[in-house]
Amino acid sequence: MIRLWLILKKGKTAEKLINAMPLKMIISGMLLLGTKDIGAQPVPDKHPPKFMQREVTVVEPELDADGFFPKGPASVCVEGPQRQCYTAPKDFGRNPTVTVVQVEKDASALLFSAASGGVSGFQIHLSLLRPGITNNLENLFRSDLSVSNQSQHAFWNDPAISKAAIFLTADFVWGPDESHYSDHRYMISTYLFGLSLENHDLYSLQDRYMTVRKYRWDEKTDILTSEKTEILARLRRIKAETPR
Repeated sequence: MIRLWLILKKGKTAEKLINAMPLKMIISGMLLLGTKDIGAQPVPDKHPPKFMQREVTVVEPELDADGFFPKGPASVCVEGPQRQCYTAPKDFGRNPTVTVVQVEKDASALLFSAASGGVSGFQIHLSLLRPGITNNLENLFRSDLSVSNQSQHAFWNDPAISKAAIFLTADFVWGPDESHYSDHRYMISTYLFGLSLENHDLYSLQDRYMTVRKYRWDEKTDILTSEKTEILARLRRIKAETPR
């Protein structure tokens, strides 16, 4: 059986190699590589950070026999006298990661992510968590937030627009005559933190647009920073036109 480690190499040469290969050969190569597929997310941190002086634990479910699909959802818990947990939606169990994010000057939260099953394409569920009044961790994202494995996300700070951190995602739009990992235009979504209809401070969608420029997704391409001037200009315009 031919080893296909070359499919992980960046650039047009690798893409041409993949496109020229029969599907059966590509799948065989993926089986050799296990879960380290094209566009795979970083290996989860085996030592999650402490949150509010409390230990954080992450539970990652087992994968199926082929190593592509989780047998259940991943979960994260904040330990302490009152253990509080959050479980990702069904089928989101691969590569769980957790990081501490400073949402406001005196308030932090846990950014938790978990991927769905798949080979070269899969979804990633994102949640921003803080302790609630029960045994659950409360998700600060108002609606379900899932992006593809060709996406990027970030938190920015701009006091002129928001006192809290701004959350942004960039996710590819598959256009005509484009292959999976070719250049794509991207949908930029911006979320701001504030009082919602539920009378809770949550992150809600504030703006969304599709880029004019096409980007090739890889580890070195910072799509959000490349679009920063346009993103901030749109947010300033929205703020100026929003009644106080």
